[in-house]
Amino acid sequence: MPLPVPSTQDAPRLAAARVLDPNTDPLLVGLPRQRGYGQWIVSRMCDVRAVLTDPTTTVDMLTPKAIARFLSQQEITLDQTLEIMRIIGRAHRVPNDAERRDAIAVTRLLQGTLQDLDMASMLGALALAEGRTVDVMADLLRPMLGAWRATALAIDRDLGQRIEDGLLAMMLAVERHGPSDLAPVEPLARAVMQDLTLLEKTRGAAREMPITHWISPAFLALLPIAYTSVSMLAHLADTPELQDALRARPELRPGYIREVERLMNSFRYGTRQIGATGLNLGDAWLPPRSLVVLDFSAANRDPALWQEPDICLLDRPRQPTATFSLGPLACVGGQASRQFLSLLLDAVMERVRVSLPRPGPEPDRLPTQWSITRGYRMCRLCLSSL
Repeated sequence: MPLPVPSTQDAPRLAAARVLDPNTDPLLVGLPRQRGYGQWIVSRMCDVRAVLTDPTTTVDMLTPKAIARFLSQQEITLDQTLEIMRIIGRAHRVPNDAERRDAIAVTRLLQGTLQDLDMASMLGALALAEGRTVDVMADLLRPMLGAWRATALAIDRDLGQRIEDGLLAMMLAVERHGPSDLAPVEPLARAVMQDLTLLEKTRGAAREMPITHWISPAFLALLPIAYTSVSMLAHLADTPELQDALRARPELRPGYIREVERLMNSFRYGTRQIGATGLNLGDAWLPPRSLVVLDFSAANRDPALWQEPDICLLDRPRQPTATFSLGPLACVGGQASRQFLSLLLDAVMERVRVSLPRPGPEPDRLPTQWSITRGYRMCRLCLSSL
């Protein structure tokens, strides 16, 4: 017979670690703001939801089109770069097109093997009774996610990791150089396309899909899971009393995962283009074809929905977040991400204690480099066997 669930009125009320915003970019919730001609930023949940659920709002290949237009004017040809940018920037403009259907199929393959991923053994292999300091991104999350992808899709683990790393390097280079100097990006794009061609010859599962349809669900989609997972482990190390409570009272863990989703989402921004008729948000009118930047992290702290929005409270009522977007173009991997985080938390509670390492001359955490993401690309924590 299941045990009764205790009241959560005495659940820990702990501040989310401030370092989760590595660039100290303030999270401001307010009225829609215009920032330049034809561009807006929205941060309230009601406005984010209105934009994302409006049936005429699209992601109409905005970035690839702008880059292609500039390159055409300069008489520059970067075919491989534009091909990959088109796939990434399109973000499934049509809800039920072939790319999105294939993304759903790849995500189901990942979900189908998630329970077979032995997270506890991976954690146990890293931990020592007296404690061992590791980089939880390089030593834990990257190998764990790489093994998950390799098993689910029947591909070579190292090849999959190389494609993911190449795509991230491309995005960083595009952001660093901008459309005026994309020549350094083309060799990176060419290398990614070569690896995708190699993968196409050797892949196992989902063989009937175009290999480019794997880019988002099999590679880029695992990056935010890694960043959020590392942020969760860092938060547990920062708040040992919370870690003790979660270990002693498993019934608190679902509430904590919901707060992890809300407070530690790794993709901060998304973009949409308003449709031909414009969009009325009540406090602002977004003209037709406006470009809108959606601040997901700010929306997840909207005080109109969450009391004490910056605090991690385990007994909050359920409330949809903006983390996985909303509406017909929402992320197809939201449920898989939640399941991964829940299984990781259970494995941590079972096998290891996570704590801060001893201070040293080098930083223990390095922030992500892609400006639309939050979290850490390197995070040193101490893992002690239980």
